[in-house]
Amino acid sequence: MTPDQPGWRLSARLGWRLAAVMLVAIVLASAGVAWQTLATIRSLDDAALQSQARLVAARVSAGPDGKPVLALPDELRSAFEDIDSGSVFLICDSADAVLLASDVAAARAIQPYLPAPPGTGFFRVPASEGFPTGFLGALTTSGQWRVAVAQQHEQREALVASLSETFLFTSLWLLLPLMAATVAMGVFTIRSGLRPMLRASAAARRVGPAAPGVRLPAAGLPRELAPLVAAVNDALDRLERALDAQRRFAGDAAHALRTPLAVLAARIDSLGDQPGLAPLREDADRLARLVGQMLTLSRLDGIPLDVSARFDLRALAAGVVAALAPLAGRHGVDLALAGADGPVFARGDAASVELAIQNLVHNAIEHAPADSEVEVDVTSPATLRVLDRGPGVPAAERAAIFERFHTTRPGGAGLGLAIVAGVAASHGGSAWVEARPGGGAVFVLRLPGD
Repeated sequence: MTPDQPGWRLSARLGWRLAAVMLVAIVLASAGVAWQTLATIRSLDDAALQSQARLVAARVSAGPDGKPVLALPDELRSAFEDIDSGSVFLICDSADAVLLASDVAAARAIQPYLPAPPGTGFFRVPASEGFPTGFLGALTTSGQWRVAVAQQHEQREALVASLSETFLFTSLWLLLPLMAATVAMGVFTIRSGLRPMLRASAAARRVGPAAPGVRLPAAGLPRELAPLVAAVNDALDRLERALDAQRRFAGDAAHALRTPLAVLAARIDSLGDQPGLAPLREDADRLARLVGQMLTLSRLDGIPLDVSARFDLRALAAGVVAALAPLAGRHGVDLALAGADGPVFARGDAASVELAIQNLVHNAIEHAPADSEVEVDVTSPATLRVLDRGPGVPAAERAAIFERFHTTRPGGAGLGLAIVAGVAASHGGSAWVEARPGGGAVFVLRLPGD
């Protein structure tokens, strides 16, 4: 899959997952901090109640009649006298009979819920008709008396709600930018970490016959990817050595066969016009052509072509038509050039393109029936068509005929069209065959225009 093809991106997937993890972590951390804060608030509130109860107990003394007398400082007395504060104190005897209270009605509501003597500590008073929010209180002892301080539950929860709202609002404004910055940094880190993979992918796309020595860059890779890149580079080394050996073998074999074939052709020619020599001459010619094409393929595979030069495709085709006109005449075929009247420019290696045109025209002449015409049509942008009235190519074989050693007629070498396909591919062009209306075939060579 190339970067332009649809599919999921590793950096995007990791980025979204990191964002989700960070969001969950921040939410959980915020919830934990909020819970701990509320618990601390309640603990402080409980401690305040207990401290208030001790302060009241410390101010209780016995009067002349033996009843409790309470001498509170002004600030503590005002806290119990303020109706809005919701605070109440009551002093009971050992049987929990109320002897003294800041609010008699509240004391009656609280008294049944005091911890049973001699117990002390915190207690809760449920809501009632007179006190719909209930109370939360603390009970302690002072000599023979039991002293309780309570606060309406509404006051406590209002404080908690106010602090919670303030905390959450402040946390939201602090955590949102922090979360965004964390996610952005995570995505940046992921993309930076994947950049060596992108460089390796770009290098892998450059590996090919024109650049067999390209290897994947190993610098800057994480340890997890370094073994994979090293293994791929080792495989490319082995593949390059194997391809070099194959090319050398084909070139060396073809070069070594040229001399024996030339000697064989000379000896056949020296025999004159004896009966039965014509088929031998044809076989020798086919072998010589096969060897020549093998040498051509070896050169095309082994040497990268310079495809940046500008040339006139029509002039090139005209030269091929002129050179192969005698061969066409011997086969009883007319050879004609058609198409554009002026130059048709293309970019590429003119010598290899000329060889491809020669193979196309030669192939058409070999397949065309006598008294027919082979037409070479050159049009812009940089397209050459060779039209013949031969048997044509079945649809099932139109792709296979451009493969090496695939032939559709007895005695064919099966390399001419493979050379055409190789030249087209090395130029970034294409070659294909179509059916010709009225019978025959149309071979098309399309190159990058100028």
